[in-house]
Amino acid sequence: MRCAFLSLLAALVVTDMAVAQSWPSRPVRMIVPQAAGGMADIVARVVSGPLSRELGQQVLVDNRAGDATAGAQAAARAAADGYTYLFAPASVLAINPYMAKILPYSPEDDFASVAMVGLSPLALIASPELKVNTLAELIALAKANPGKLAFASPGPRTLPGMLGETLKIRAGISLLHVPYKGVQDTIAGRTHLAIEGIPAIAAVVQRGQLRALAVSSPRRLPELPDVPTFSETLPGFAFNGWLAVVAPTGAPRQAIHRMNLEFNRILLDGEIEPKLRALGIYTEGTGPPEEIDAFLKSERAFWSRAVRELRIEPE
Repeated sequence: MRCAFLSLLAALVVTDMAVAQSWPSRPVRMIVPQAAGGMADIVARVVSGPLSRELGQQVLVDNRAGDATAGAQAAARAAADGYTYLFAPASVLAINPYMAKILPYSPEDDFASVAMVGLSPLALIASPELKVNTLAELIALAKANPGKLAFASPGPRTLPGMLGETLKIRAGISLLHVPYKGVQDTIAGRTHLAIEGIPAIAAVVQRGQLRALAVSSPRRLPELPDVPTFSETLPGFAFNGWLAVVAPTGAPRQAIHRMNLEFNRILLDGEIEPKLRALGIYTEGTGPPEEIDAFLKSERAFWSRAVRELRIEPE
């Protein structure tokens, strides 16, 4: 019986190797739940070329405009054959379940983890007229002037808006949340503070037109090495967007493992990594699918708490 079992195991291994070597035999589709030209779309196109070369088949970027729901639903309903993937931001896989009353897909049940592309941190910037140089100084100033300092963001249901509102709670300060006006308005002093992605502010901070008080990444960023993280002043404070790749649940494990391997190779490439950084994506390569599963679980727990704490009603 033992010989029979070993023979069966050997046959399965050979079959797995054969499937892995034969995949992919046709083009691979990567759905981006965003219109062409958005950040997720641009990043997907940066990696799709090298990924096509490594796989020996074209990787087609399939844009789905709208609120990201249509693209996620299309990926969830796609055949689980290893030829369709979802290139997803944090909103699709971790935030939407707590911000929407109804979702036509389940982030937990409909997808299998493939690769973590990287984090997309934010920065808190201040007008030079505010005369603060650190987050601690801002907190002290805000406590001395409750409700008199304003921060700009695209809105309370966006990552920058939620970061600002969370900062108010964590630091115990009162800030006025105003509609987004843009970096130039903060430079001009028309808004005291703003929360932005790194590409939008790195150059003006380096030129001294704005002061970056903190970044939301786990570690300081190479573009802004003198800017502390939020957690250096408020321990445990982390608030980042990110991009991940998932497949419909049930996709062949050989395809998932091959994609994971190739993404890791591409993300650590000396030419690709700086291109991603220029887009505000910071990568350390991807971990195995099981590690990504654990990350997504922790992110869902984080966003569940955050949305409740911020009293954001599902729509």
